[in-house]
Amino acid sequence: MFSASFFICLICLLTYSSACYIQNCPIGGKRSVQDTDLRKCLACGPGNAGQCFGPNICCGEKLGCFFGTTETLKCQKEIYWPSPCQSGGKRCGSEGGSCAAPGICCSDESCTVDSTCDQGGMFA
Repeated sequence: MFSASFFICLICLLTYSSACYIQNCPIGGKRSVQDTDLRKCLACGPGNAGQCFGPNICCGEKLGCFFGTTETLKCQKEIYWPSPCQSGGKRCGSEGGSCAAPGICCSDESCTVDSTCDQGGMFA
């Protein structure tokens, strides 16, 4: 039969694939909501000092980024909200991401090093 770890992986995969953050919403779906209806993504991490960037990514200016850890569990609740959310600050990267921490640009799926997000104008 199937092991418990198989079911946990399956649930994580389903949760990850069904999330609809502003960067990956289907056309005509949650993305069609007016920009004024955007809300900030859920707070996460130690002391809620970070912000969700995807179902498994939590980043903050002073704490850096967490990937798939207990600090990101709260981010999985984002799929239950009926409206999309906007995370981070200034737009960056080729994947349509936004600045998540000094020197780090995140989309809903990954993070990369990006000089656009240097400390000076990160949330401009």
